[in-house]
Amino acid sequence: MERIFTVEDIIACVNEYGILPFWVEDGFSAWQMCGVSFMKLWNMREKAVNSQKIIYGKFVNKKATFVSTEAFPYLCSLRRDGYDFDSLSDEGKAPKREIDIMSAVGAEPTRSYQLKQSLDMKGFDSVVTSLQNKTYLCLTFKKSYMGTALLSRPEDIFGYDYVRSAYSLSVEENASKLIELCPGLNEFDEKTRAKILSPAV
Repeated sequence: MERIFTVEDIIACVNEYGILPFWVEDGFSAWQMCGVSFMKLWNMREKAVNSQKIIYGKFVNKKATFVSTEAFPYLCSLRRDGYDFDSLSDEGKAPKREIDIMSAVGAEPTRSYQLKQSLDMKGFDSVVTSLQNKTYLCLTFKKSYMGTALLSRPEDIFGYDYVRSAYSLSVEENASKLIELCPGLNEFDEKTRAKILSPAV
């Protein structure tokens, strides 16, 4: 069903479903709901994400996914299992390449391609994807011909208190809140849904 024609439509759908993949060729995604060209959707995606009314990153199946601001703190607490990245690193649970990338991402949004060039790290893209999957990084955009992806810690965009507001909850409590806030979870197969509702660290 075509429901997405504007930036506001993207935001409304994300808020309705809680979790919404950006693009899946044949399945639940913004693309499947879209009534405009892919390039127009691509550009609207940047504006929707930069509005800071929704949050965007490779949070599901290593693919770009929108998450509502209401659901995101519970996703962070659950996927991180309550660890901020410094604590994860201090306890020896963070791989060195993840530590190197998180150390290089500044308080201001960092251009992904420039960071990749400067670090010259084997497997850079997969490590960045892993950090997004764990919710330690999210994406925004700088306007350019095809859009320049910017890496940020969610805390630097939305604030520490907000991002970590569900840290006191257990994995089970966070999963329960996500089920309540994210009807979109019902659109995923059982295996994917279980992965979404499990810690990633």
